[in-house]
Amino acid sequence: MRNHLIPIIALAAIGLAGPASAADMAYIERPAIPVYAQAASIPLQTAVDIANQIGLVSVSSTNRWGDEWQIEGYDVAGGYMEVDVDARTGAVVNVDR
Repeated sequence: MRNHLIPIIALAAIGLAGPASAADMAYIERPAIPVYAQAASIPLQTAVDIANQIGLVSVSSTNRWGDEWQIEGYDVAGGYMEVDVDARTGAVVNVDR
């Protein structure tokens, strides 16, 4: 009986780990900030929403400079913040605080 105890425990452990690993492989994590893969420019409101997701709470000015939206404003603590968002992909290019 002792000779069969370890293989039985090992098989039970594998049987319990199988469904957990299968569930983990099926999980697809969404990006925190969606990336827009399109040729046209993203709208200003989308760029502001992206800046809000990284901490900008009050917008004081916006500007389109080349292929970037430059969004200036303040964070929760009242500190100045400028977020540059790529106008075609929606990726955050630069953050100045």
